[in-house]
Amino acid sequence: MRRAVSSVVATLVATTIVELAPQTAHAEGTDPSWASCTQQNVSVTTSATDATVYTISGRLCLRDESLRGSKTVELMVSGLTYDHNYFNISYQPNTYSHVYAATSNGYSTFNIDRLGVGFSSKPPADKLTVQAHAYTIEQIIRKLRSGAIGGRAFTNVVGVGHSLGAGVLQYLAATVTDPVGVPDYLVLSGWLHDGGTTALVLLADSLYEASLDPAFASAGLPSGYYTTLPGSRGPNFYNATNAEAVMINLDESLKQTGTLAERQTLGAVRSSTITLNIQVPVLLSVGQNDDLQCDEAAGLSCATAAAVVARESPFYSAKACLTAYSVIGSGHSVNLHYKARESYNYSHTWLDSYTVNNVNNKDANGCLPAP
Repeated sequence: MRRAVSSVVATLVATTIVELAPQTAHAEGTDPSWASCTQQNVSVTTSATDATVYTISGRLCLRDESLRGSKTVELMVSGLTYDHNYFNISYQPNTYSHVYAATSNGYSTFNIDRLGVGFSSKPPADKLTVQAHAYTIEQIIRKLRSGAIGGRAFTNVVGVGHSLGAGVLQYLAATVTDPVGVPDYLVLSGWLHDGGTTALVLLADSLYEASLDPAFASAGLPSGYYTTLPGSRGPNFYNATNAEAVMINLDESLKQTGTLAERQTLGAVRSSTITLNIQVPVLLSVGQNDDLQCDEAAGLSCATAAAVVARESPFYSAKACLTAYSVIGSGHSVNLHYKARESYNYSHTWLDSYTVNNVNNKDANGCLPAP
């Protein structure tokens, strides 16, 4: 009998499994023809006190555009039960792929699998906390700056995160004091401080042990990994009137896993005592119909950019230069809805303003007006 994660109260059981063959990983979407892309494997540890080495796998796509890709890379971190495919889906990539959008705008990208998903290592489930993910991402940022990943040393690292990935990047930016390990800019989607209670409960009740799912039953995952029930991704992550059925079905076929530790530690990121410490410009992108983040009846509007800024500004300092974008008609997984490319265009206009067009016009807090 399936066991919903919302009813799990036991401590996760650690195993000795460190590396697994990527039976449940899926190939990267087609590389854009205008970029030079290579698979990169990066050695990381999950804390300063644990010497166990794991591997984060990612696809590095380089552009030689002197004002953008030669100095700026977008580091992409996916959400719960997603992997690299979220940012580079194989279906109609010119419409849906963030990697395509970024590289066509001249930026380099590093689209990774977090630990626990895709081609990356699968540590014991209780190791996969938000804090551990932030620690691994900090190591990646330092290596991107030094040129240790792919041979190019980047001046600017842009943290591009969705949902859980956005929370991880927020936590990192708020808690690490050495700027070498912190993103210079944050582009975050599907992640606000308060959410729709009904939808969050529905999501929790849609999670069950990955070992019970046909997609993962033979994968040999450590105990404590879970995934979404078959057929539940559409109701949880989409506004079906603004998404293609073929995309929702593809999402089901590409689904990944999560851990209870990830969900239990996400609350730390939603604390204003954390996010008020963010000192880099932040762009929040949210689907207008993201029921996990928005509830008009409860006063949690995502209808306009102004509504999102009004909700979120109390949680950020002036140095976060808070900007927002409401993706009209989209649900939680904004990259996989019809309006995905519009949100990418906005984020790259915003990023161009900071890194190319108006670098000498920032105010005392390092901020620029919204595009």
